[in-house]
This record gives sequence, C-alpha cells and structure tokens, in this order.
Amino acid sequence: MSVVYTQDHRTTAREAEGAEARLGVIGLGRMGAMHAANAARIAGLHVVAVSDPHGPALVAASERLGAAGHPDWRELVGRDDLDAVLICSPSFAHCDQIIAAAEAGLHVFCEKPIDLDLARIDAALDAAKRAGVTLQVGFNRRSDRNFAGLQRRLAAGAIGTPWLLRITARDPAPQPAAYVRTSGGLFADMTVHDFDLARFLLREEVVEVSAVGAALVDPELAEIPDIDCAITTLRFASGALGVIEHCRQSAVGYDQRAEVHGPHGTLSAENEQADTVVQADATGVHRSRIAGFLAERYDGAYLAELEGFTRCLLTGAAPVAGGEDGRRAADIAAAAQRSLVEHRPVTVSEIG
Repeated sequence: MSVVYTQDHRTTAREAEGAEARLGVIGLGRMGAMHAANAARIAGLHVVAVSDPHGPALVAASERLGAAGHPDWRELVGRDDLDAVLICSPSFAHCDQIIAAAEAGLHVFCEKPIDLDLARIDAALDAAKRAGVTLQVGFNRRSDRNFAGLQRRLAAGAIGTPWLLRITARDPAPQPAAYVRTSGGLFADMTVHDFDLARFLLREEVVEVSAVGAALVDPELAEIPDIDCAITTLRFASGALGVIEHCRQSAVGYDQRAEVHGPHGTLSAENEQADTVVQADATGVHRSRIAGFLAERYDGAYLAELEGFTRCLLTGAAPVAGGEDGRRAADIAAAAQRSLVEHRPVTVSEIG
C-alpha cells in the first residue's frame, strides 16, 4: 500500500496497518549510504531505487537494498513508483534535484544545504510550495536525544525565559582543503547546524550576528580564504544572547555541547560517551572518551529524523526541520560571513 496523494500532492493522513512510502535515494556517499541503510530499518518506508554516478557504490547499494539502480538521478526522479526522494548528493546539486523532485510530485528530504546561494534556496522552496510537497532539511541536531531533551525542558519553562545560550561545536579533525574550497566556508558548511540549533532551542529568531575567526589549525586555509576557528555571538528577538564556539579540530573527539541559562537555573546537554563507566584510582578519576565523529555521535539522531520524515509521508505531520528553517539558518550564516569580512555586527535583515 503506497502513499495516496490528494490533488495538491500532499499525503493524506492514514494510520492503516501496512501503509508504505516508496523512497528513492540520490547520492550514495557516506551520508547517502547511511541514510539508505537506516531507511531499510524503518517500518513503512521502502527503498525502491537508488542513484549515484559512481558505479561500484551504485551496484553495492542496489544489491544490498534490493533496489533499482540509476547512474543518472534524473532517471530516478522520473520513475512513477516513488512517493519521496532522499537527497544526499554533493551540495551543488541539491537545488536542481529538489526542484525536479517537487515538479514530479515527490516529497523531499534533503541533506543541508539546500544551496549556498540564497536566491536558489528561494527557488527550491517556491518549487516545493507550488507542488504542495513536503521539504525536510537534514538538521540532525533537532532529532538528537540530548538537544531535543534540552529543548523540551526549555519549552516547559524549567529555567524560565532564557537569558544566555552557549553552543560548543568542535570536529575531531579538519576536512581536506579540497573539500573546504567548495564547501561555502565554515559558517555555511558547519556552523549552520548550530545556527539552526540555536533557533530550535530558544524557539525564536536571531536578529543580529557578530563573528570573529582565524585559520589557527591550518594557517594555509587563509589562502582559500576560510577559517577553522570562530566565535559567533547572537542577539535574539527577545534580547537573549548566544555564543557559538566552533573549531575544525578537537583532540578529545567530536565535542558537541549546549547550555542555556535563565532566571531559575541552567540547562545543559553534554557529550555522548562510549559508556558511562567511571574508574577512580590513585592516578585520578577517568571516564570513557566522547564520540569520535558523525555516525557515532548522531547515529540515533539520523535514524530519528528519517523516522520523522516517514511520519510526514504517512500521516501528513510537519517536518522536524522544514525548508524555511534551512533558509533562516542560511541567512544567519551569511550574516556571520559578512560580519567576519566587514568587522562589524550584522543584522539578519540585511541579508537577502
């Protein structure tokens, strides 16, 4: 039983046992392979077809999932037996693929970014709106059990109206320079996750950004030009303040934390660890290391966000992070980049 569309292509709300959404996966690199494997674990989601120009990856995924393989993503989008696509291709292709999928009446889950150009983001959002399809953006931190738990307590008023937000985001190792050159820069490629997380946690908009940064881990990045260390301050519509600390290298592992302070106390979400065993001896107190990188730190979040997308397809639920969330995070990233270059605070209203 596949998803049934109304005239505007939206899924109807159905709870019938056996309801199934048929999915195509575009891009089978690290993220695409992981998402495809997760999709195969989710009840109500069936991977029908996969696409990747790289032959070995395509053949391997096709055989593993029992799905049809297409070297050209346009062939996949043109199929008449799909309800949705999962876009995990290189960033430069996202916008065109979203527009093509929307025009084919397919719902879309796209890894960030929608695009690095704000006008093209708007074009993708317009296409999804015209077609009446869901567009979910892969901001996985919203589905992380720690950050989602923090947000629920904030929403329940556990510490009152927030005053201060602090986010720490440090990768275990830098990306290769070749990747950095086409990534859009630290703010658009990496800190954009934390800009979205800030909006998600406080449930309000960022109105002003001030950013400083430097290439301290790898000074040669300055020639790109890009940075690998940054401090970004945020002013929210309510007057609350935030600070995001970002670094491309952390010797202790994938350091991902958040803290919110308000009139009744402080809430914090700490790092995941390999286990919770604590050893105390004559040399001190020792804990297990924190998570190594993406799949280890956010494995549960990646599965949860895809489960959420499945609910969108089968019941018409709203996505945990929609296209507008992708646009607003991109606005903040653009404001941060402008602040870095112009050495001044930038209001988000100046962007776009």
